[in-house]
Amino acid sequence: MTANMPEADRRNALLVRDAMERTVAELPSVHDLVPAAVTQGRRRRARARLTIAAGVACVAGAVVFGSQTLAVGGGAGRTVRPAASRTPSPHESPESVRPEPYRTPVHIDPTSDDERSVADLPPAERKRRAQFQQHASVLLDKLLPDSVGLIRPVDLDVSRYQGQTEDGKVFTIVFSVRPSGDGPDSRPCPSAALAAKGGSCKQATLPGGIKATSLRVLTDSPETMRTDVRFRYGHSDIDLAVEPDLDARASAPVTNEQLLAAVGDSRFLDLVRYADEHPMQKRQTTIAGG
Repeated sequence: MTANMPEADRRNALLVRDAMERTVAELPSVHDLVPAAVTQGRRRRARARLTIAAGVACVAGAVVFGSQTLAVGGGAGRTVRPAASRTPSPHESPESVRPEPYRTPVHIDPTSDDERSVADLPPAERKRRAQFQQHASVLLDKLLPDSVGLIRPVDLDVSRYQGQTEDGKVFTIVFSVRPSGDGPDSRPCPSAALAAKGGSCKQATLPGGIKATSLRVLTDSPETMRTDVRFRYGHSDIDLAVEPDLDARASAPVTNEQLLAAVGDSRFLDLVRYADEHPMQKRQTTIAGG
């Protein structure tokens, strides 16, 4: 084809053909291209599998982490209680945070003017007191020994609760946060005569330097004993007591040390702080000579 071309054009055509032949010579043969393509495809499939496997591992890891986060103390079957069971903060109304499980109140016919007047309170105030008692019942159940039984609130009296054991014993529990009167900030342990009668007295310093005194004394019967602890918090007098079951002739199944440990718990003090800042009981009055 180049025979009839001018000399200059023929030389250019030869140079172009020579360059094309060198380029083609450097390329792999058609036979060699097939394995390379196959290898590249296998690598892409392998990378895709690794990506999927990594995604599955991440999801599985998230599930395991979530289940471990719910576990408490490594115990099987134990989970963190929902936020709704927490103790309200000092500036938070208990009615906004309902504990679980709900404790059905024990109904006792009113025996005092204070109890009768509860029925006349505005609905919002009655609800606030009921929610406070729900929180107190659940918390006291955690802090007091199991021998006190399941603790439920007593309706119409914000300071009273009831513990009932599986064998039918019933223990009255008093949890009172009453605006302070004119009495002393703390009470001393009585004389040695208390020990002679089988009683005991223990004192402790609670968080914040609060002085608390716990007494275990005979009450209502020479066979049964009552245990209580008292202290001053803010502008209130605090009293936590467990009464005996007189019908069963069973003393309060809680020691001085156990009550002092309960009132020293930060959750209990949080509840006390709320009741101190939002009183639900009348100020204690002392009648001279009586």
